Amino acid sequence: MADADIKAKGQSGGDLLRHKRIKVALIAIIFGVVSGYIEMPLPAEDYYSAVRAKLRTRPAPQDIVLVSVDHTALNELGKPLPSRRDDGQLLDRLFASGVEKIVWDRAHADPSNTADDVEFARALDRHKGKVWLGMLPAGASGLSSSETYAPLPMFRDRASLASMLGTMAPFELTVVFETWVEQDGKIYPAISSVLGGYTGSAARYRPDYAFNPRTIPSYSYIDVLRGRVSAENFVGKKVIIGKTFIDESDIFRHPIYGKLPGAMFHILGAHTLKRGTPVDLMWYPAMALAAAAVLMQAVVRRRTKPMVTAALFLLVIPFVLDEFTIHIDIMSALLVMGGAAFGFHRINRKYYSTDVDAMTTSAISSDKPSADCDIYALKIANLAEISEEWSSRDIGDFVNTLISYVKGPGQIGDVAFERDLLVWLAPRTDAIDLERHADGLALMLKTAISHEWQSSTGAPALGVDTNYDLPVALRIKKAMQAAEEATTRGVRVIINDAAHLEARNHRLELIRVLEKGLRDRDIGVAYQPKVDLASGRIVGAETLIRWQPAGGEFVNPQDLVLAAEAGDRINELTLIVMESALIDGKQAIALDPRFKLAVNMSAKSLSDTHLLFDIMTLLGRYNFPPENLTLELTETAKLEDHRIAPQIAALKARGIGLSIDDFGTGQSNLEYIEKLPSSELKIDKKFVQHMATSEESRAVVRATIEIAHSLGKVVVAEGVEDLTVAATLRAMGCDQAQGYLFSRAIAMPELLAMMGGGRTAVNA
Repeated sequence: MADADIKAKGQSGGDLLRHKRIKVALIAIIFGVVSGYIEMPLPAEDYYSAVRAKLRTRPAPQDIVLVSVDHTALNELGKPLPSRRDDGQLLDRLFASGVEKIVWDRAHADPSNTADDVEFARALDRHKGKVWLGMLPAGASGLSSSETYAPLPMFRDRASLASMLGTMAPFELTVVFETWVEQDGKIYPAISSVLGGYTGSAARYRPDYAFNPRTIPSYSYIDVLRGRVSAENFVGKKVIIGKTFIDESDIFRHPIYGKLPGAMFHILGAHTLKRGTPVDLMWYPAMALAAAAVLMQAVVRRRTKPMVTAALFLLVIPFVLDEFTIHIDIMSALLVMGGAAFGFHRINRKYYSTDVDAMTTSAISSDKPSADCDIYALKIANLAEISEEWSSRDIGDFVNTLISYVKGPGQIGDVAFERDLLVWLAPRTDAIDLERHADGLALMLKTAISHEWQSSTGAPALGVDTNYDLPVALRIKKAMQAAEEATTRGVRVIINDAAHLEARNHRLELIRVLEKGLRDRDIGVAYQPKVDLASGRIVGAETLIRWQPAGGEFVNPQDLVLAAEAGDRINELTLIVMESALIDGKQAIALDPRFKLAVNMSAKSLSDTHLLFDIMTLLGRYNFPPENLTLELTETAKLEDHRIAPQIAALKARGIGLSIDDFGTGQSNLEYIEKLPSSELKIDKKFVQHMATSEESRAVVRATIEIAHSLGKVVVAEGVEDLTVAATLRAMGCDQAQGYLFSRAIAMPELLAMMGGGRTAVNA
């Protein structure tokens, strides 16, 4: 069932979120099952197995001895390998020392000197039933086909055969043995099965790497052959004879101890088999547990206990099972829970408030109209101030108490919380009753806040939307905007009704006009000079919109920008303005190569990589030097947005300047100036224009100049309209200024005339 269908059927936001979480859980489970089936996490599985083995490290039992054909033996014998006669003598020497059985990790498949072969065969006859020679079944060489690799017939009839077959996992993190193999209707035990005395059922298993191979008793072939090793080292023990010289192909990597001869892996396998019949549960039990935990998580909302408990259990249980030679794969299950946790986190971020246990407005939004409900938004003015010393739990209690007041006797369903606003849908009420009810609710909440939290500053303000023909999602936004406006105006309630609809229609008309202007590219610009206060020289200009649609009245630039933002066309407007500015600005740079052209840009647009790419393209197309361009960030935006930081770094790397516009308003505060690596700061004109009459404004301007200079930034004062203010700014050390004292926004030819005439802007 689609999310829109859930909402259309009147189910709650909780039903929607449960549906989304179950969908995430099922996708994660399917992915986990597929990954387990194709063994995708096998390297991680083997690595974790090696980690467990490292933590469980123990000495190897001493009942299996390795006789190694090493470089020392070969050097003393003076041969590439010991002869069959040497091998026969070694057998006699070992059995004379009291060895129980001997296994060769070698097939003896190639004929050598006939006399030596005969001697070796006689030795096998003398110790018949106690010697095993290595073999490999057909097709045992990975992807390539191969015949059976077995001892010569004269040896095969006198000794038992044991499989040397072992398969290395990817990245050589582990090896897999089979307890026995079948070839031509015959069963051949693995070398590890012979050494470990294993007689159980067929099984594939991994040797327990917890046994330290460095503690395996090992003696050089030549020392044993020459009788230089005491017989007591072999009494009652089993012996494996294998090649251990470093350039031998039978050398493999142990994830803990590095390169080891294949014979040692057989010994580790034997010690593993002696502890019990290997059982490989594969990934099925862990997957079943993970699926149950994820589905349980999906229906218990935000609690993470089922998945956390299951994950911890899966991480610990292999340590226990390893001791009983039971292997279990857990990585596919962990992938399921990790993927589900990520999906749940994304849902929580979108549909839950991060500070309190409440839904966000996304959870109750819908793209369809609802004529049966009014939409309320409650804003708590100064919430940050009254909760300054509260913990997260206190804030949660505060919000949840307000939610309980709002819900009242149960007519209200889900209540969402976002930033400092509560939003909910309530049954539709006629206009007269609605206003009375909303005003009474706001008054009740104000009284509750005053009594229960001893706060007279946390005045609630209500916004109510009654545009029943609009989608619920849009109405929620309009209700929130109305609540914000009510807070600003200091009233308890604003109902977003016909009057607000008329204003909306005006904005829509402006958007329509803007669409045509963008299409025809006839939006004009003008330039207000920036003047160096010390010299009076024009050092740059700010690009401003000056547009007369169809030759009519000039459009208010602020209204135009708001309409562009509302119509999601702000980036197109920015690019049109910038293109005109770059074309004109080349003329100013020709007169003064240091001339800085400023273009306004929404700080929110910094997260749009496409816009920044288009800006770079324009700079290249018109050969405009990036260092002569300054982007004035005119809007508030949370710089915590992880998408903004890389874009700022890219702009700085290309030499483009950044300026904080209208400093002192909105989010253009001290935190903003600290986080944004700008080269310029512009003091908002409301402070500059009040300098003559307000000591507070003068103090703000002076402090701003000092702070900006301490950070190495150029300071520009906006709205300078008289000489006294200009002189005061110059005395304070302000670098540049712009305003009607110097010039209104003018066309580029006029600006070029001012620059080319060598006159100061004040005298122009």
